[in-house]
Amino acid sequence: MNKISVFITVTLLALFFIIDTALFPVFAEELEVLSLDECIDIALTKNPEVIASKFGVEKSFFKIGEARSGYFPQLDLSLGYQRRYQENRGGKKEYNGYSYSGSEYSNEYSGQLSLTQTLFDFGKTSKQVQIQQELYKATEWQDRDTVLQIIYNVKEAYFYLLKSQKQKQTAEEVLRQAQRHLDLAKGFYDVGLKPKIEVTKAEVEVSNAKLNLITAQKELKQALLNLKVAMGIIDIPDFAIKDEEYAVRKLDENESLNIAIQRNPQLQAMKLNKKASISSEELVKKEYLPVFTGTGTYGYSNEDFPLDRQWTLLFQMNLPIFSGWSTTYKLKQAKADTSYYSYKEESLRQQIISQIKNLFVQLKEASQKIDTLKITLKQAKENLELAMGRYEVGIGSSIEVVDAIVLYEQSNTQYWQAVYDYNVTYAQILKTVGMEK
Repeated sequence: MNKISVFITVTLLALFFIIDTALFPVFAEELEVLSLDECIDIALTKNPEVIASKFGVEKSFFKIGEARSGYFPQLDLSLGYQRRYQENRGGKKEYNGYSYSGSEYSNEYSGQLSLTQTLFDFGKTSKQVQIQQELYKATEWQDRDTVLQIIYNVKEAYFYLLKSQKQKQTAEEVLRQAQRHLDLAKGFYDVGLKPKIEVTKAEVEVSNAKLNLITAQKELKQALLNLKVAMGIIDIPDFAIKDEEYAVRKLDENESLNIAIQRNPQLQAMKLNKKASISSEELVKKEYLPVFTGTGTYGYSNEDFPLDRQWTLLFQMNLPIFSGWSTTYKLKQAKADTSYYSYKEESLRQQIISQIKNLFVQLKEASQKIDTLKITLKQAKENLELAMGRYEVGIGSSIEVVDAIVLYEQSNTQYWQAVYDYNVTYAQILKTVGMEK
């Protein structure tokens, strides 16, 4: 090769390196990396379930204002025009000294402003306000339950995606080891040290490893989609997640039970619904009592202009005498509601206690599995290295290598499954207790 050829080759390589370096950031865009807290923050601002729940709270708050309207007067304005026709059959009428018979038309114009104020209703309005306030607080706890459920869903999907990533990495490592085994088997076969069946077994092993990798890649995509759904933004571009280190959390079972009784949103909402049903029962009882109202009207009316001024003032007492036993049945319904919420509250309390106790058993089991599998995984790695090393020098068997690879794969899968179980169980305990972190 002459000097000109060398110069041209070096120049082309340099230009290729410069162009490749300049264009790579444009075409090889890196995925955004999100942490668990960032995923939760996005979910709490973008998930439609959370947004809908907030509007539910807002709606319940406005019902308090609607109930308070009973404290204020009701003001109405009415304007009217009436055209009336009356037919006169037989007889005569006199008007201004003249007698006539037949039909007549008349007009009437009116305008009236009326004001009605409840003077005393034996606490019906205040009781209605109290009921709506209790229902509003119950709705706030229901919103809290929605938030905790979304947080749990994100955590579960996040740790599942993390587990899927680890399983994919394991599948890639198994494929590398299987390919390494195949290359060694071919080399030994070429020099006559191993039979053809060794190569065939290794080829089958590589094929199985490729299939496992394809499955792992599919599960990884599905896990990412599940996380997007949990966050409530399914159209967001693909992203990567940060690795969450496993750490044992210190959480006392008895303390968690005490906190759950005070902070579990479902239980607190049930308690407030029971209080609202008790208040509803008291409100129904007040329907047997009278209501005192005052009504004043001021307006003008006449058959022609100018109109005549008129006003009225009315104080009224309304006392229900008989309503077809409607109030009686309303009272029975209210009492049934109170009993229903009382028993539902006790049932839910027992379910929460049982669930927390079971979750702590599962948490302890997962923690113990992690400690054991961590040692098992380390041993499986060492066993694989030893088996592969023995095979490389020709003193090991193919069966020994295959067994070592399978053991390594199983240990990895079991370890990350245990880590996933621990984190998800812990997240479920927090949700049941009523805590975010």
